[in-house]
Amino acid sequence: MNLSDTPNPNAKKLIINHDNKVGEYLDINNTSAKSIEYSILSIVGIESVFAGPGFLTILKKENSDWESISKEINTIFDKL
Repeated sequence: MNLSDTPNPNAKKLIINHDNKVGEYLDINNTSAKSIEYSILSIVGIESVFAGPGFLTILKKENSDWESISKEINTIFDKL
C-alpha cells in the first residue's frame, strides 16, 4: 500500500483496482460495509474518497494529519 502525494495537501492517491464508477465520490452511505473504501471512510479524519481509473483519491479533513491516517490505512491492508 502506497499513498502518493497530490497537488492538494489534503489529498493522497492510492493505486488500487476497484469496482466503483470512475468519477464517483464515495461516502459511508454508498459503499458496502465489507469494502476497503468503507474501512477507509470509517477512519477518523477522512472526509471522502474519489474513485478514479485504477486509483482512489483519499481526502482528509483540514485539521487531520496524514501520519495517523496512513497508519490506519496500512492496518486495513495488513488484514487483507
